[in-house]
Amino acid sequence: MKTVQPKIIVLFVICLLCVTGCVAPPKPGSNGSTSYPGSSQSGTDQVVENTTSAPLYVTIEAPYTTISVESVQRTAVPVATPTPDEYLQIYSTTQYFSWNASSFSFNLTKPPMIINFVVIPINVTGTKTVSSRFEEKADIDVSYDRYSPNSWFEITVRDKNSGRVLIQDGFGTYKQYSDDTGQDRPRTMKVIQPGIVKIDMAGNQITASVNVSVIKTGNIE
Repeated sequence: MKTVQPKIIVLFVICLLCVTGCVAPPKPGSNGSTSYPGSSQSGTDQVVENTTSAPLYVTIEAPYTTISVESVQRTAVPVATPTPDEYLQIYSTTQYFSWNASSFSFNLTKPPMIINFVVIPINVTGTKTVSSRFEEKADIDVSYDRYSPNSWFEITVRDKNSGRVLIQDGFGTYKQYSDDTGQDRPRTMKVIQPGIVKIDMAGNQITASVNVSVIKTGNIE
């Protein structure tokens, strides 16, 4: 009995090995094969239904969007809008001129100096006889109403130290100026050279209104 028992154990082990060796592993594509999400079986993609277990240890978050270079919005540095210069009237006059003149000077540190003027010349009215070009017709009397040819006005701006004329303008054919009186829109002169300037005003048979302004900052303490 002692010699038979070991033989029986050996035979049992041999039989067990034979039975185990007869079980073949499942072949790919057979019912016993295991598929994995995203794998391909026999060259054909399989549609796999995705399932997600209820979160237990993680927090579901929205996925990141496509990563791209972050665009930096650059804000332009605001350009300060210069405030308009404040002008100050430094001289104003309304004067009748009859072969006379007046003058003043000013230390123009910061140009320009603006000179506006309006004139009212003397009007001349009357009648004038015009001869007819036809002998059979009598001469014709024509009425006229015009500026006096002797009415004129002139403004001369000079450098006070050198006497050099910087700008000059006026009214009247007597001085070969325009016959624009400035009553519709004031006549304007602009002095752009800095320094001590001298303004001379002269005229005849005319009333002139003159206003002179300069930039307050830099000229008037």
